[in-house]
Amino acid sequence: MNAARRGTLAVGAALVAVVLAGCTKSIDEIIMNPSDKDEVIAKLLADDVAKRDIMTKLAAKDDTKKEMAETLLGDTTIKAMAVDKMAADTNQRTALIQKLLADAAAHAEILTALTGNEATRKELQDLLKKPLPKK
Repeated sequence: MNAARRGTLAVGAALVAVVLAGCTKSIDEIIMNPSDKDEVIAKLLADDVAKRDIMTKLAAKDDTKKEMAETLLGDTTIKAMAVDKMAADTNQRTALIQKLLADAAAHAEILTALTGNEATRKELQDLLKKPLPKK
């Protein structure tokens, strides 16, 4: 009797394994299905090692870096953080200011910001009264 139970149990387990094996999806099916792809990416990003690997691969080539930067800069919060980071870096600050002053619209906004506030207007007037430093 025990041998019959063991045989039935083994056959049942084999049937369950066959059914479960038939339910698995191939990698191509997962990639082509957008909801599965998002799920796989979310699971990978939840894993720190996979996240580091993905970021390393994305940042390895200049083309993918630029594409990633353009995609991220579409988000206004990321854009504000990028401008803050550039303004904080003394090497990039001068280039950023020159780029802003070269643009007519940005130049006008800077002048409006400088002259629109009483405190900055007074400071600007005091600075204009002083002679320019020699180079």
